[in-house]
Parts: sequence; C-alpha cells; structure tokens
Amino acid sequence: MEIDSLVRSLSYQSLLALNSSDQLVDDVLRYAETHAKKREAYWHHKTLTPVDVGKGGMRTTPAQVLHELGVATTLLTASPLSQVARHWAAVRYCATLTKNGGRLALTPDANEVVYHHKVTQSEQLGIGLALVVAKRLLRTQYRGWTFHAVDAEVALKAGFVDGVGAVESVSRTKMRPDYILLGHHATKTRRRMKIVILECKGTHGPPSFIHGQLARAAVQVEALSVGGSHPPSLMVASHLTQAGITAYVLDPPGDDELWFGDDEELDGLLSTSPEDQFWRPRTATPDEAEARQASTGVPAPTNETTAEPDLAEELPPGAPQVFDIPEQQRGWFTQILTRAVAATALLFAGNSEAASGYATPRQRGTEGPRSQPVLFDLDPAWATNSAATLALPNGLFAEGTRHRAPLDRRRVLEVFRGVESHLYRELAEGRISAYLRDAPTFFGRQAAPPADGSVYSFGRDGTVLVVRVLDGGG
Repeated sequence: MEIDSLVRSLSYQSLLALNSSDQLVDDVLRYAETHAKKREAYWHHKTLTPVDVGKGGMRTTPAQVLHELGVATTLLTASPLSQVARHWAAVRYCATLTKNGGRLALTPDANEVVYHHKVTQSEQLGIGLALVVAKRLLRTQYRGWTFHAVDAEVALKAGFVDGVGAVESVSRTKMRPDYILLGHHATKTRRRMKIVILECKGTHGPPSFIHGQLARAAVQVEALSVGGSHPPSLMVASHLTQAGITAYVLDPPGDDELWFGDDEELDGLLSTSPEDQFWRPRTATPDEAEARQASTGVPAPTNETTAEPDLAEELPPGAPQVFDIPEQQRGWFTQILTRAVAATALLFAGNSEAASGYATPRQRGTEGPRSQPVLFDLDPAWATNSAATLALPNGLFAEGTRHRAPLDRRRVLEVFRGVESHLYRELAEGRISAYLRDAPTFFGRQAAPPADGSVYSFGRDGTVLVVRVLDGGG
C-alpha cells in the first residue's frame, strides 16, 4: 500500500460491531465457575449485565482508535526518549486497522504478525478500541458528560503503599483494572464528578477466548471501592480479525457519583495539591466470594470445552486485593484523578515540565527510596517541553509536539500530538477547573479537514492527533 493511501485510510469511517447479551453473560459466568475450581479469584467477580449497544454497532475511524490509545498510554512512558516514544502508538499501529466491506478490521499485515507480537498488538489495540466504545456508550447513558481516562496505576500509586507497583512486576496486580474514567458535568450552578472503572481486553484467538478475558475482567473491576461501595464499570474485549472487529461489552453495575458542588467549591478543591496517602490494600474475604457463588445462577457447565487462558493472562492464586478509598477522602480522590487528567493532556502535548507539577511525590518517585518502579518520571531537561504550534482546519490552533520520520528523499511522515491552545494555557497555568468546563466546547468546533490527505482526530478532552505526509522541507 502506498503511504499516502495508508494515511488517508486512517480517516475512513467504519463499522465497529458490538455484542452484548444474556448469552454472553452466561458464557462468561460458566467460564468463571469452571476455572474457580483451581483459581479462587474467579469467585470474586462483579455481577454481570448486558449493555444496550443498539443495532448495527457504532462507527469510528482507525485514527480515533489510535488517538485514544495514545492519550491513555501517555503517563507510563518514562525514558530519555519519552517524547519520541509517546508517538509510538500512532506510528507503530497506523498500519494495523483498515476498512473491509464497511467494517473496521485488521489489515493483512497486522493479521500476519508472529505470536508474541500479536499479544502486544491485541493488548494495545484493545485499549484504544475499549476507550472508543466505552466513551461512546457513556455519552449515550450520561448526556452532557465528558469522560477522561486515567491509568489506574497512577491513581492508586498516590494512595497505597507496598501493594501498587508496575503491573508486569507484581503478579497480584493482574487483578486490578486498567483505567478509571473520570466523568465531569457542568451546569450554570453545579459541577458533578463520577467514575466508571474500565477493563480493556483484546485477542486474535477464537471468540471463545473472549469469555475468559471477560471473566478475568469481572474480577479486576471489583478491585476498587469508594466509601465502601464499588463504582459502576465497563468491560470491553475486542475480537480482532481481518474480516472485521467485534467488541464484546458487559456492564457490571455500581454506585454512582464521586463528588458534586458549585464552581467555587470545585475551584477551591482543585487549587490545592493532594498529599500521598499510606493505605494498604486488603485481601478480599471468603464471605464476599460466597456471596458471589450464591448469586450467580450460572447454568451448569456442559461437556463443551472452554478455552484455556494464556498463562501470562491467568489470574494468580488466592483471593484478589481490594483498594478501599475511605468515604471522607472522596475530595482527595477527585483531586488525584483530575490532576492525572491534566498531566496526561500536557504530556500528550509534550510538556513534561508542566505535567510533573500535577503529580504527587510518590507518583514522581521523589518520596523515599525507589523500592517500586516509578510510574510518572520527569523527562530529562532537554526533553521537558517540545511544544510547537499547529494551525487547525477550524481556525483554532493547537500546542503540541511533532515527530517526523523520513519516507524517502522527498517526503516525511509527520505525527503531531497536542492540545487546543486555549485549553493548553489553562492546563499549563494550573486552571484545571476551567479546563474541565471548557474542553467539550472545543470538540464542537471541528471543521472539515483540508483536501491534502492529512488526517485529524479531535478528542472531547481537547487533544488533537494529526497524521500527514509532507514534502521533505515542509
């Protein structure tokens, strides 16, 4: 495929099939009951219910999937070349998604990668697809709300000790969720916050693998409680094929609303820096598992075989850990999540120096000895801010960072990541409350992209992803 065609294909609207049903719930619960005989953790799952996904699925573009992936994974890239690495999602995976018969699908090249690359690919694309699906469903359910993704590792790092490290280095962290979606809603007199826990999965394997992934996800989304209650959550597992991609969705219920107040109260709350807490996660109790076993109502396992999980995905032995945020710390948790949202957007735009001011000492790794991997590390001085201004087709401007890769002697591939200029200034100046209120208005001011083959993706958080081919001197 020619590079110009490849870039243009990122903007093609395609159908992403959605699947959610009572049958899917039964299949997932049957898998959990079967594997709970060897892995106790499978009993500690949330109640599962189908989601109203409508008919015919939803329309999206490869660029939107890569955009969501790029923003969501921004915080966990601490290295001397982090500014380059943060473009990785858009560059590495720009040739993995295409349009096949109207459906969003894997490209032939993406479908042919070897096994260990497929694992990484399915995990990464699963994140982008899950965020596209979850945000679309939540906008339908909660009219007027805007949702921002916060990596659960970053949020929990500020509150808990000796139980939160890098996911890949602590086996029990496999029972924690991927993301916390922070919802914000503003009226003339009130501000409201809610959180939805999101677990993202993806597989190239047969559809039956989805049942195991969702069974494990049902344990992971149960790992966080606020004020003694579990927030609502979504579980999205994407089945990736060259014929078409299907996202399987389940909606474990939970209690609503994290915080509410007026503009002045929110301004006051977000103008102060939260301190690190020193809580410890607890182990889920046997009576919690017994309550799950009694309430599942799962059909008895049949003689059909259930797909065995990949050992790298399997839940570790024993009961899972639960991270309890005390009731009186709802305001603190709101501070942690909103500041993580601000840091994510600034890092996406290439301003590590400003972003670091939103992190707690433990998140930055400056508190005591580094006994655990740092989740938010300041980039070296030469890479703390690589901001550049880009004119947008809607007459606005974005502040961000760009990466250029030579294609031949005449042309370069450019990837630009940034934040609309007005919103960028609000974040850089510490005005988080204003940013949360103003971000959705930017999305409504999109315009048709120019006819030069450039691809633009705009987020409701004010972030922008641009992919284009330029002349070598452009």
